[in-house]
Amino acid sequence: MSLFDGRCAVLHRAPPYVPKRGLPNYRLLIRSECCQAPSFKSVTFRRLTPQQYHLITRVALWSLAAIVVSGAAVRLTGSGLGCSDWPNCEAGQLIPEADFHAWVEFGNRIITGLVSIAVVLAVSGSTLRRPLVTKLTRWSLGLIAGVAAQIALGAITVIAHLSPPVVMGHFLLSMVLIWNAVVLEDLARPNSTTDSNEYLARSLHRHIGVVAAATALVVISGTLVTGSGPHGGDESVERLGLPFSEIARVHGGAVVILLMLTVTLRFRVQNSRNTLVKHRVNVVLLVMVLQAVIGYTQYFTQLPVLLVGFHVAGATILWMSAVRLTLATRTSHHEVR
Repeated sequence: MSLFDGRCAVLHRAPPYVPKRGLPNYRLLIRSECCQAPSFKSVTFRRLTPQQYHLITRVALWSLAAIVVSGAAVRLTGSGLGCSDWPNCEAGQLIPEADFHAWVEFGNRIITGLVSIAVVLAVSGSTLRRPLVTKLTRWSLGLIAGVAAQIALGAITVIAHLSPPVVMGHFLLSMVLIWNAVVLEDLARPNSTTDSNEYLARSLHRHIGVVAAATALVVISGTLVTGSGPHGGDESVERLGLPFSEIARVHGGAVVILLMLTVTLRFRVQNSRNTLVKHRVNVVLLVMVLQAVIGYTQYFTQLPVLLVGFHVAGATILWMSAVRLTLATRTSHHEVR
């Protein structure tokens, strides 16, 4: 006799069977020891609505942006060895004492943990979202690959004693990872406005693409400026060897070109009925102006650490805004189903 007939998986204890004489009836003994539950109960995971999954992707995106800023704070304040142990800050001590550098490094570790959790939730959540969309799973797996690459490159950065070229690569890889996260978050948006389906001239598509390329050029040239300056790496390592003032002028020229391109684009979309594109152009323009003000201020005030940190944050938000703008040009920008 089988204890399972396919209908049950939970066994309940029953009073034992005691034979009165002779050998026991093993069939009755088994039935008395275990009686089958009337129905099978499976373990189920809670399904996610599109709104819930979109919230997860948004948390993942902003946590990735936060780790860029916190990592820059560690570099700018010289707090890389603020905690000498792992996972404890010091041997036998999880939380650091009242030391500024230790708390900067410890805060960066906390954000790193939050990033890891958010990325794992983005991947697992994509499989629990209903309706299921395989495209979301593919893009979420890109976050896993990016974080793994960042960990490897981060180790190389430490081994190379914060060499400026490696630090630059670390930052640019972060921008690639944020691009992936922005695309995922945008695809997961459950309530995309129908205005985004309004006709957009092909020339405007090209113009937006040029703005995105110019933004990438500004970000890359900005890393060259940093790699040539005092905050490009450890004090003992050699800088890029580029004249700081000259590369700063190149970066400033790229910023002016980007500003002109974006202002021109803003006038061109003024009469467009595509409100999503207009809104995202406005965001790019606003962030760019603020970023330019911070950049020129830090240059003429001898690169104070606080302003450099704000400039790194501004560069991250500017890149996010430019990627969002390119995504607004999709011909079918609506809820993923």
